[in-house]
Amino acid sequence: MRIAGFDIYPHDDPAQAVRLRRFFIGSGAHLMNLAFVLLCWWLGFLSTQSVTVYLAVALAFNVIIFCMIRAGVNKRFRDPSLTFLQIVVPAMLGLYVMYFAGLARGAFLLLGLAMFSFGMFRFRTRGFALLGALILAVYAVLVALLLYFRADEVNLKLELLLWVAFAMTLGQFSFLAGIVGSLRRNVSEKNQTLARQNEELEAALQRISDMAIRDELTGVYNRRYLMERITEETHRCLRNGSAFCICIVDIDLFKSINDTYGHLPGDEVIRRVAHTASKALRQLDFFGRYGGEEFLMVLTDTPLEGAMVTAERVRDRIEKLLFPEIGQGLRVTISIGVAEHVRRSDSATTLKRADEALYQAKQGGRNRSVAAPLLPPLPSSLHEAH
Repeated sequence: MRIAGFDIYPHDDPAQAVRLRRFFIGSGAHLMNLAFVLLCWWLGFLSTQSVTVYLAVALAFNVIIFCMIRAGVNKRFRDPSLTFLQIVVPAMLGLYVMYFAGLARGAFLLLGLAMFSFGMFRFRTRGFALLGALILAVYAVLVALLLYFRADEVNLKLELLLWVAFAMTLGQFSFLAGIVGSLRRNVSEKNQTLARQNEELEAALQRISDMAIRDELTGVYNRRYLMERITEETHRCLRNGSAFCICIVDIDLFKSINDTYGHLPGDEVIRRVAHTASKALRQLDFFGRYGGEEFLMVLTDTPLEGAMVTAERVRDRIEKLLFPEIGQGLRVTISIGVAEHVRRSDSATTLKRADEALYQAKQGGRNRSVAAPLLPPLPSSLHEAH
């Protein structure tokens, strides 16, 4: 909400925005009190001077509270909502006009109870009782002042009766405040517990989801997930003719790496190769472990020429990897077989063609990318033609 270019509620602090909304609710109650004060003035129970003081102080107080919350000064207090101030100051203002209200004095006690009830959702029983004791003490001082300065306007028995009734009412409010506060705290604690449990559940579900589609050693996609993506791309190619390529990647002479350095360093080589290769692809491509030291790249919306460029980029990055923690002289290379999927053929055929291209790369000296020959599109079936 903006007024003349100024944001009433802060967008970057939800807690402050909530406090401001509560403040405006309290301000609405102040407006109703103000309307009652003006009614008493119109009926002749209050003087213009007393009403003017009430209006000036009430307006200044609300402006100060708004500025404190909007500027963040309220965060320095134990209760950032400033509930105590927002109850005590209006109560003192009410007691002030009661001094001048004459026969209408008792009616203001009802307004005081309404304002007092705003603390029910914030204070505990002890805090609520202390607040009530403070207001009762000031009310008693008010009666004493009336007896001293305006004795002819005071019916002492009636004032004592109103004081006792007000005290009993505040006592009941304090008791109810304790019950409401306890319920509110229990709900808040349960909500926090549920929030933590939901976070833990979401994390667990994410781990389960990752376990279902990720390879445990490398963190890249597993074979089952890759096969699902290949099936989807095959169907998409059949529907709209979009091109995609499958690349089978194999680490050259990996058995000799295991024999020379051991299986744990060999696992580290597999992890580094997987990480480097996956980072070289686009977000819309898929990379995963096919099995052992073999990996699969599924390059979506990519014809054979583009797939070869990607394959060479991946091969070049792997060739430049260093493994000083394993062996200073260790160099790792990969061979890649690339095949573009032929529309209306099955994915198994494309995988076989990529595997044959990989075999040619191995036979040709390794550390190279070889493309399977392009095949013409298969003719439509008779059913499709109709």
